[in-house]
Amino acid sequence: MRKLVLILTVMAFAVVAIAAFVSAEEATHAYVGAKKCKTCHKAQFASWSETGHATAFDVLSDEEKTKEECVGCHITGKLADETVLEGVQCEACHGPGKDYKSPKIMSKKKWAADPDAHKKMAIEAGLVYPIEENCVKCHTKEGNANFKEFNFEEAKGKVHPVMAEEGK
Repeated sequence: MRKLVLILTVMAFAVVAIAAFVSAEEATHAYVGAKKCKTCHKAQFASWSETGHATAFDVLSDEEKTKEECVGCHITGKLADETVLEGVQCEACHGPGKDYKSPKIMSKKKWAADPDAHKKMAIEAGLVYPIEENCVKCHTKEGNANFKEFNFEEAKGKVHPVMAEEGK
């Protein structure tokens, strides 16, 4: 009987520890939403707002809005309070920003002083620099009745028109 109690106690502890770890991991890389990004990235937000990514959720029919295979590419995710981030927002491509949005990491002065170190810090905190492999997770013919041919090099200028104009 003692062994059974000990085994059950150890198992209960393991379940609690795993649940805490999973919760901590989810909280670590949580979404903040494009409005938070806009605070510092006004020009990028304004140019993104004019793209199809900004209104990607709106183009879905009511039926498509109930299908995981559709909304998986037409929403970014959810905030901690379960608010759905409609459209393909900043974090859909750049990763959940809770950790890298910190002024400790994103300060323009600090980036200017040591861009390589701050870029490394941002990446370690979850910032993603989009590459073609990220885009083709959604821009794929499979399961997409409205598929249009996708060219990564051409698409970069459409997603961030301001960045394209600046040569970045």
